[in-house]
Amino acid sequence: MMRLMNILMLSCRKATELMERKLYTDLGQTEKFELFLHTRMCDACRLYEKQSQFMDSVLRKQSATPNHRKASLKTLPDEVKSKIIEELDNL
Repeated sequence: MMRLMNILMLSCRKATELMERKLYTDLGQTEKFELFLHTRMCDACRLYEKQSQFMDSVLRKQSATPNHRKASLKTLPDEVKSKIIEELDNL
């Protein structure tokens, strides 16, 4: 049984890699299933995925805003940084 779990269970490193890739492309059926299993058993990765999706949506909205279109990630306004931190604390 443990051998089967080791085959099916992703490492946290591989799981986070798949989470990030999932934001930009489609995963294969096997990868989706492996990630699903991992996130059902790993609280840390489940939280990481939630935070990653939130950060991605905030940054996409930020880059789509006409006033901040030219702003790089290093030059986010302080109010945006504060909002991101506040939202992450509420997750």
